[in-house]
Amino acid sequence: MPRRCRFIDNLVMSMGPSLIFDKSALESLNIDEAVMMDNFYMSTITPLFFVECLADLEKAIKSKSTPEQLVGSLADRSPDLQGYPNVHHMDVLTSELQGYFKMNETDGRVAMAGGRAVQLDGKTGFVYKESDEAMAFRRWSRREFLEVERQIARRWRRSLTGIDIEKMVTHVSEQVGPWRMPKSFADAKQLADAMIDNLNPEFLLRFGLDLLAMPEPTAIVVHEWIQNRRPNLRQYLPYFVFMLTINLFFCLALPAKLFSNVKQSHMIDLAYLYYLPFCSVFVSQDNFHKQTVPLFLGPMQDFVNGVDFKEDMRKLANYFLSLPEEVRQRGTFAYASFPPLDDSLITVRLWDKYLPKWRDLASTPRTKSDPAENEKLLAEIKRMSESPDLQPADIPSIDAANYVSLQRAINPRKGRFQRMSDDQIRRSIEHQNKK
Repeated sequence: MPRRCRFIDNLVMSMGPSLIFDKSALESLNIDEAVMMDNFYMSTITPLFFVECLADLEKAIKSKSTPEQLVGSLADRSPDLQGYPNVHHMDVLTSELQGYFKMNETDGRVAMAGGRAVQLDGKTGFVYKESDEAMAFRRWSRREFLEVERQIARRWRRSLTGIDIEKMVTHVSEQVGPWRMPKSFADAKQLADAMIDNLNPEFLLRFGLDLLAMPEPTAIVVHEWIQNRRPNLRQYLPYFVFMLTINLFFCLALPAKLFSNVKQSHMIDLAYLYYLPFCSVFVSQDNFHKQTVPLFLGPMQDFVNGVDFKEDMRKLANYFLSLPEEVRQRGTFAYASFPPLDDSLITVRLWDKYLPKWRDLASTPRTKSDPAENEKLLAEIKRMSESPDLQPADIPSIDAANYVSLQRAINPRKGRFQRMSDDQIRRSIEHQNKK
């Protein structure tokens, strides 16, 4: 059975726009800067992040070093507050081919597995238990580099690095050529789009499924497409077309020598583009991503150079660390719910674009929380997510639910930041001890 993908609403569930970072972007941040990223952005964690780090794990093994010595600092900097693991792109494609995934509903939101639609007392909701990806990410954040994670990441990596790039380029040329050599990356993208729009759609469907290593369901997919009166593929299977366009673009750009020093690892870099529908902001210092990602972004998406992003996180960290100690002891949840009103900050401009009402919320005085009311709320949340009386519900999308329940463990202190107040930390420990 396919794993259905649900989208977490970035206006309700998070503080800030949804963001994808690659290894180069996270490596550049120190721990305090990483805290700021986690505080002001909802991170879509792609499986490729683990794939990239696997190379370092294997290097450590070959050099007789411990994995913790090489990748431990990356684990510390990984976002545990607002990091959500996205399902693998091939699972997303499978879900679309079987009619479960609707790309037009993503709105730059992470696609998560493990959501269960439930109802209780007339209220409907989604209760999320940890998926395999979420469990792997939690262990990774805790530096628990278990062999199962290495095996999963190794399998994902082999599915990409095992591709014969020259053979793929030759296959595309033989099947859809001859086309003129593109003169630039933008030209290659336009040529790929032209192929999609001008080739016979049934041929394109069969050819594309084969190119994307999904030949098994071809007969069923083509049959259903014909039964539906041969609709335009861009509307009928938009994620399939999106992935296919990326691969065609790559196969056009390579013979034109638009890329320099092409390596097998470029297949991993390329695969990051498959996850662009699940973010609003993409951050990288990698030249490959600087050249390619902007070509595949929509009007409500942005690419941010990792160098500029790091400087922005540095400024945010310095600003909040300069606040009086008595303020900082209240925890970032209390005093850093919103970025400072400084239009020179990239983060502020991105918040203005993706959460345009945030300034009104930031100017609204916050009432002091009542501990008794908080306990009552926690009890209600637990009942709505763990009650034995929960019943299955038929909810068309997560946006139609009354509530969403996600469970996660976060580090109350990270770097020089205390993210929760002493009282919140104490009550959290007491709650865990009761469990």
